[in-house]
Amino acid sequence: MKSSFLKRYLRTIIIIAIALVALNYYLSKNYTIIAPGITVDLKNIITVENGSKNEKGSFFLTTVSSRSLDLPLLIIAAVDPYINIEKKEQMIPPGWDMKKYMEYMKRWMEESQKIAEVVALKKAGYSPEIRGDGAQVVEIMPESPAKNKIFPGDIIKKVDGEKVNLADEMVKKVTAHKIGENVALEVERKGKILEITVPTMESGSEKGKAVIGVYITTLNWKPILPLNIKIDTGEIGGPSAGSMFALEILNQLSPEDLTKGKKIAGTGTISLNGDIGEIGGIQQKVVAAHRDGAEIFFAPEKNAKDAMEAAKKLGIKVVSVKKLDDILDYLSKLK
Repeated sequence: MKSSFLKRYLRTIIIIAIALVALNYYLSKNYTIIAPGITVDLKNIITVENGSKNEKGSFFLTTVSSRSLDLPLLIIAAVDPYINIEKKEQMIPPGWDMKKYMEYMKRWMEESQKIAEVVALKKAGYSPEIRGDGAQVVEIMPESPAKNKIFPGDIIKKVDGEKVNLADEMVKKVTAHKIGENVALEVERKGKILEITVPTMESGSEKGKAVIGVYITTLNWKPILPLNIKIDTGEIGGPSAGSMFALEILNQLSPEDLTKGKKIAGTGTISLNGDIGEIGGIQQKVVAAHRDGAEIFFAPEKNAKDAMEAAKKLGIKVVSVKKLDDILDYLSKLK
């Protein structure tokens, strides 16, 4: 009798163990978590020729942490409002592994750095240039309306009849459209110029944002800068720190401390005309900034509502901004 009971008990344990292993495998293959990441004091990773690092305060880069979901993390995410669970397909293109995705994001990080350098140097009175030969297509999303119209290797030269030299310029022109509107593209493919019209769709990661569902990078970077600027972000990728890079570069070139001695964090892409664009993971970045002592957090206008929601119980001030000038105006009034 005891032997029969023991066998049933062991069988049940084995079945449960197999089920848990299978569930864990399924979660890790299909889902990822988005959690508050690290913050980085930018004066520690940015050095500007002829610049000064004597500021008493700090500008912080903020990040999110992402990793494959497993059962312990599922339990943590269930009780932590600032840990989100996302489908991997919303983050990583189908057929890509994490290494390829991170390489792509590092290329975007490099592009955001160069754009930030150009914008900051112009604000500081210099005349930098940044050139490129168009936006080269890296991959097409499976659900993209551009599928079978645009292909990896294509070079997008014009959007709505206007020349684009950089991937950033193309993104700005496409996202200015409403969801479902047509975008007219001039595409170079194997030496031939093609005219292609593609409707926009809604971004899978940024609600309300119009995209055409392609992954792009700038072809043939040609930055021409009057000063040497070194930025070492290590393994951090993506374009979302552009606005904060620009602030730190300006601060090192400014005779006064723009931080006024405060710890200031923020996020947002930056375009060549100084516009600050929306990003993902805003709530996690606010939590990370507060955790590491930031008093003020600059958020892109389209992310500001979510950022303020996260900040309610934290005691960090969120400031909504559309342009770099909005940040500079706010800082000029700080005491």
